[in-house]
Amino acid sequence: MAEKKAIKAFVWGALTGAVTGAVTALLFAPKPGRELRKDISVTAQKVGDKTVEIGRQAGSAVQTLAKRTTEFASDAKQAASRFVTDIRSRSAENALDEESSAAEESNFEEKTAANS
Repeated sequence: MAEKKAIKAFVWGALTGAVTGAVTALLFAPKPGRELRKDISVTAQKVGDKTVEIGRQAGSAVQTLAKRTTEFASDAKQAASRFVTDIRSRSAENALDEESSAAEESNFEEKTAANS
């Protein structure tokens, strides 16, 4: 989450810096008004195109991250399910072993009492 905020802050900072630098360079260049407005328009178009490109890249990165996170969560869920099943299986086996031992002990005691 913090990484996403850092990326967003960086993109906004880079965009703001690019626009500010471009406008400053155009305003301080010795050009007539019409040519200056045309240069500003062209630069604004380039910045807009670059923003769209960066937005697409960011969207793609977010989709990839979401897919990986979903896959990781699914794998973790499956592993946890296998672990729980294994623990339940072992518990059932132990319970059967204990019942069997108790039955054998009971039979042994009965035989011993009958022989006495």
